[in-house]
Amino acid sequence: MKRIGKFTIIGTILAIFNFSIYTFLARIIFNGNELLWLDSIISYVLATILAYFLHSKITWKERPVTKHGVFMFFVWNGISALIIAPFFTWLFGFCKPVYELAHSISTNLHIPFDYDFVESTGIFCFTTLVTMVLNYLFYDKLVFGNSVTTAIPSDVLASNPKVSVIVPIYNTGKYLPKCLNSIIGQTYQNLEIILVDDGSTDNSGKISDDFAKKDKRIKVVHQKNQGQSAARNTGLTKATGKYIGFVDSDDEIKNTFIEKLLSIYSDNTSLSVCGIHYKRIRQKTASDVYINPIRSRHKHESKAAYILYLLAIDGRMYSSVNKLYRAEIAKQCHFDKTLNFAEDTKFVLDYLKKAKGEITHTLSPLYIYNSGTDSSTMRTVATNWQNWQTSYQNLKSWLGPKPTLQEKFWLHLVHLRWRISYVRSKQRAKQ
Repeated sequence: MKRIGKFTIIGTILAIFNFSIYTFLARIIFNGNELLWLDSIISYVLATILAYFLHSKITWKERPVTKHGVFMFFVWNGISALIIAPFFTWLFGFCKPVYELAHSISTNLHIPFDYDFVESTGIFCFTTLVTMVLNYLFYDKLVFGNSVTTAIPSDVLASNPKVSVIVPIYNTGKYLPKCLNSIIGQTYQNLEIILVDDGSTDNSGKISDDFAKKDKRIKVVHQKNQGQSAARNTGLTKATGKYIGFVDSDDEIKNTFIEKLLSIYSDNTSLSVCGIHYKRIRQKTASDVYINPIRSRHKHESKAAYILYLLAIDGRMYSSVNKLYRAEIAKQCHFDKTLNFAEDTKFVLDYLKKAKGEITHTLSPLYIYNSGTDSSTMRTVATNWQNWQTSYQNLKSWLGPKPTLQEKFWLHLVHLRWRISYVRSKQRAKQ
């Protein structure tokens, strides 16, 4: 009933507005010169702009609106104007004898009767009524896309599954306590926290052991320095939870990180993704990223095309840390130790290739990424174009030998995005 009410209110406002503009143009501006087509086009354009603002404030307020959705909105309104209104104009033409009879009777009774006013009023009223009904029945599918619907969520939180949180550690003693406290303080408590000390030469190993003594959920693994990918792979082999998440040792997570990512899991979910709170340590600034609404996969869209679309529009899919994985699939994958650039992205892509189901998103910035703590090596790898080319070749191999036209389109956009990112990396390196 609430949804019917919203469409009724919007339809009524638009009908009054459209008819008022139409009448004003026809009677005052054009002075009855029968430029009906021009009156209709101008009033339609103005009413459509008003409709856009009304829907954005009322029906779109908590909906994942995309550019595609806005485009379909204008297409739908165009269909309404070009088909429904002309149909009733044609239909009301058959009522001319009735108008003439009414005009004759009203003249004899000295009652004012305006044929054009009655006809245009009738057309607008019927057009509005039919448009409102069609909007109510088909609006979501046309405007928000024929998206794949996920299965009814199985109450994941109620089943209280164990979640393994893997933290690779190397010489981050300055940030590690804050990181571990953010994990320990999660609202969701059934955790297995795996700390992999990758041969740290500072006090990171001792901090890890001290935290393990205080919290039985923490397991510490000490190994020779082999790199972050190797540390994460060690964590994967040690994990016993049903779900797996990664947190870098110089970052933090908000206390609802695990709970919210679990809450958007369903039987048809392969991966849950959240936004990121991006903190620039040196500049002492922060912003929330990847919090814009994002569409789900269309019914006839391949999963590969949808993933490429996600890679092309923003960076939420590149990192391994703002996500929650199904352990049974994640443990079949590994981080490539031969790569020192975009190994996160390769892991995510390999995981999604094996995992069945859809990607679900929460727009909450639950992962806190601390930028400015990376080593100089990590900051400079992005300035080497060969690293980007290697990642692109890996992406093409992942896609397979016979991509569809749609997949090729998004692949080229990803390549363009990476070229722009490379140029920006070069510019930042000079600063």
